[in-house]
Amino acid sequence: MAGILTVALLVSLTFFSLWYWASKRIEQIISRQFNEQQLMLARKIADNIEGYFDLLENELTSYADLYKVESDTIAHFRAYGALEFKDKQAFGILDMRIFNAQGRLEHSYGQSLKSIPQEAQNLDTAYLDWAKAPEHRGMVFLTKTYLHTDASGQQRVAMALLTPLYRMSSLFPEQNRNFAGILKIIFDPTFVCQMATKNVKSGQTGYAWVIDQQGTFLAHYEQEFVGQDSIKVRQKRNTKLSFDRLEYLQVNHILKGEEGTDWYESGWHREKIGKIKKLLAYTPVRFDKGMVRGIIQVEDSPHNLWGVGVAAPFEEVYGLVESLQVQVGIMAGFIFVLIVGMSGLLISASYNWNEILTREVELKTEALRHAHERLLRSERFAAVGEATAYVRHEIKNPLMIIGGFARQLDRNPHLPGSARQKLKIITDEVQRLETFLGDLRDFTQPACPVKQEADLNKIVREVQIMMQDAAEEKQTHLRTSLDDTVPSGQFDPNQMKQVLINLIKNAMEALETEGTITVSTRRQGDQICIEVSDTGKGIEPELMSEIFNPFFTTKKTGTGLGLAVINKIVEDHHGTVSVRSTQGKGTTFTILLPCQ
Repeated sequence: MAGILTVALLVSLTFFSLWYWASKRIEQIISRQFNEQQLMLARKIADNIEGYFDLLENELTSYADLYKVESDTIAHFRAYGALEFKDKQAFGILDMRIFNAQGRLEHSYGQSLKSIPQEAQNLDTAYLDWAKAPEHRGMVFLTKTYLHTDASGQQRVAMALLTPLYRMSSLFPEQNRNFAGILKIIFDPTFVCQMATKNVKSGQTGYAWVIDQQGTFLAHYEQEFVGQDSIKVRQKRNTKLSFDRLEYLQVNHILKGEEGTDWYESGWHREKIGKIKKLLAYTPVRFDKGMVRGIIQVEDSPHNLWGVGVAAPFEEVYGLVESLQVQVGIMAGFIFVLIVGMSGLLISASYNWNEILTREVELKTEALRHAHERLLRSERFAAVGEATAYVRHEIKNPLMIIGGFARQLDRNPHLPGSARQKLKIITDEVQRLETFLGDLRDFTQPACPVKQEADLNKIVREVQIMMQDAAEEKQTHLRTSLDDTVPSGQFDPNQMKQVLINLIKNAMEALETEGTITVSTRRQGDQICIEVSDTGKGIEPELMSEIFNPFFTTKKTGTGLGLAVINKIVEDHHGTVSVRSTQGKGTTFTILLPCQ
């Protein structure tokens, strides 16, 4: 009897040990996967904030370009600025100011000059020196956060974007290259951050916060925390709790531009008071990742970055597996009392059950992550599509007028040669912009595919004939490898030709010297596979995740819409497009389309 009890005790202890290990293992996996989901939310928030800065950069450079054209009628420029400022106030813009070439304030759209302190009416010498530098023409400068005095005399957290102004009037040719002043946009960063974090919820009650380079809250669920030091305000709320771990994460990771997941302890969460362990995911907000790279300079760039954090109580995550752990514990007690001989079998069954559950959790979480990524990508593409449609609408008519007038002047036989050369530049640039607007139209208003029974191999042969002369001019060998067993399918022939032509053009541009481009087809299960391969220099690994994003390009004259349009056409055919590349060896784009 004693031997049986001893065996039962040892078996039960072993079972309890395995149960405890498995429970901790499940807890770690779920915590890690939950934090990965929180990290995706943090990245989305950071993307939204960075998108706001992209918008401000675009607005600022647009005003500067308008100043070049309208500098002869400065009243028109100011009237336009007044209308724009009135519209943009709803987006957190506090003021727009124009400084002259000596850095003295000439005009403010948000405040009267009398209400602005004298020290603010003179631009900081460092900013003025930056703006005067010829190499900064057409660029944008972003300041750090600072205290701004508004029209009511109150101070609030603000940031500013500056760009130099130049006169380009034909009436004053000697001033064509003269520095004329600085345009400064002052905006409220807390507005941006609170809009980006509004209604963001992680799990049941988790929320997001944003801090600036000094550790000051720019957004938080607790509104009274905004504008205060993120560590000191927490310590003031609960003086008995240490926030050393959070402060260490903030100083050594978050404000150094790192991305990651961790945990910390707090004294409350929403309305709940007490010592609470929270899971944390964090990611940086950087200001030099705009759609048009290389035009923005950031003050104190290594340190002028923000951190986005998403936090949720650990107990919410633990609750997912708590009921399972209770059931397994009851099972262990039942085995200890009644079943001795089956202990080993039950231990093995329990261990396998936990492993199966772990795998199921990982599979479900992975599926959820992919679905979330597709949703975020769709939202981003939809937002970009709306913005580009608006840009195309606003630019099209003025561009047609400019091009028409330029062509009329070009037909004047008495026009001097130097003026005719300038008109040619204008007409060439107008033609380039018209091509760009056409790409925008294809992206924002894609035609629905007109599907019909089509032979994909025949389409490939027709495209080869169309592109053969262009390939020979670049000393490129364009060849095909077609599988005759590939069945016909329901495609839009014109759109599939557009996809292949764009991919072949991209491949030609990737070949710096003589090389080979291969277009191949084959059947792959119930799908048709098309591959376009080149022997070029390949794509840098850090760019692979961005090449299908609209407006992303590494070409000096590219629009960044080619691969985005290709991706949209393939998706409309219920297919997928992917890419693999090896630097120095080449790149292969793979398109999979359904046979039916």
